[in-house]
Amino acid sequence: MDTCSCVCADGMLSDWFAVGSGVRQGCRIMPDLFLGPVGHMMEHTAHQGMASVTLENEVFTDMDFADDVALLAEMLEVLALAMTIMQEGVFVLQINWLKTKIL
Repeated sequence: MDTCSCVCADGMLSDWFAVGSGVRQGCRIMPDLFLGPVGHMMEHTAHQGMASVTLENEVFTDMDFADDVALLAEMLEVLALAMTIMQEGVFVLQINWLKTKIL
């Protein structure tokens, strides 16, 4: 990938630097690259922690938004267990607790 980038902060541009990994903004294959592995991870996490929300006859375990995921549970204890499984399980995912909200 022949891509260079710079950072703009407070109206000032940094020096340009080479970008050797990642996908470009707006890449058409990004949803497949993200949602496939994340879907597998969420199925495993929800199944192990039994996290879900039931609305009428439908069961929902998570909602995916671009590169964000909302894990759904009806009880806080179940949600905490599912997040522990997600962080410490086979995926070794680092949860950004500053961006994490419990509603």
